[in-house]
Amino acid sequence: MTSLKFTDLIAEAEKSDKNVEIEAADGSVVKLREFSNLPGADFKTVLKYIDILQDEKVKETSKIDAMDLCLIAACDKKDTMKEMLELLPLSGREAIFNAWMEAAEVPES
Repeated sequence: MTSLKFTDLIAEAEKSDKNVEIEAADGSVVKLREFSNLPGADFKTVLKYIDILQDEKVKETSKIDAMDLCLIAACDKKDTMKEMLELLPLSGREAIFNAWMEAAEVPES
């Protein structure tokens, strides 16, 4: 019989080499978790926002909001990420998003 422990499964997800770490202005580290290791609600949220980002009929401002909300859903310190995104120019936000997409191999919907 196979036996799995919840704590072991979480620990395995946390040590993924596909996580992206960002140093915030206050020196804390925010971790963007690998797509496949996101908890259920965050996983579904990210999928929803990826769909919005890929929809050609959606306005650019809505796509920027979707990108930010995707990053917030994928990270471990949501309030810190939200504060960072509010202060960063679009190019900084895109750099974070692109690094996470590349490292996490987020599927196209």
